[in-house]
Amino acid sequence: MREFQPRAKEKWALLRRSDASNTGLAMFVHGFRGNYLRTWGALSEYLEQHADADPDLGGWDYVFIGYDTGDVKTYLDISALICGAWRRAAAGDPPYHQRYDRLALFGHSLGTLGIRQALCANSTHSADMLQRLHSVTLFGSPLNGSPLAPFGSLFYPIGDALKPESPQLRMLKAWCESSLSFLRWPKIRVVLGQGDWVVGQQFAELVQWPGDLQPTDQTVLNHSDLVKPENWQNSCVMDYVRGALR
Repeated sequence: MREFQPRAKEKWALLRRSDASNTGLAMFVHGFRGNYLRTWGALSEYLEQHADADPDLGGWDYVFIGYDTGDVKTYLDISALICGAWRRAAAGDPPYHQRYDRLALFGHSLGTLGIRQALCANSTHSADMLQRLHSVTLFGSPLNGSPLAPFGSLFYPIGDALKPESPQLRMLKAWCESSLSFLRWPKIRVVLGQGDWVVGQQFAELVQWPGDLQPTDQTVLNHSDLVKPENWQNSCVMDYVRGALR
């Protein structure tokens, strides 16, 4: 039995099991101009209705965290939200009802870069974050920026960080490579869509970030549909979520 706790003004929602205390928390982070729930389509509804009966999903609670794209200037701003949410969840502080000792991270688009930054930002980690990290799955990740970023940067400061070969992006990649030598996180699964022209995919095989699983997974979907399950059972999004939580 699931309890859904939305906080629309805070751009946050928790889906927790009310008849048992789960120890795993799956965290979803949206991308550029996304929304903490709408980005993921009907995923939260499907999980609320069906997760308890699923052997891979029943042992996890789910939190969807969001932000206003206009308020983030660097990947660190998103990283702070991720690390702060895990700090509270691991301690059992409000709004969480119990302590969690396993974490799975899912990101879309710009959110994937916030997750990569969070993995590197060791000074902001708490409660053995990396030791508790079960899996990392990134959908539509701007491996080398986005060709549309110059248009977004006219209205949103973070758009500059998404331009191909941007200084922030190059710095994050170098930070990941150096951090991986002494910070151990699980191999990262990257999922790209062949129909995704927001971040592009045609050179994905040439852009391998340190710590990623090889090869990069690809579907035929576009940037938006990549994370919106069409139905509960037969959807590649659900396949990746189940696989990451298994």
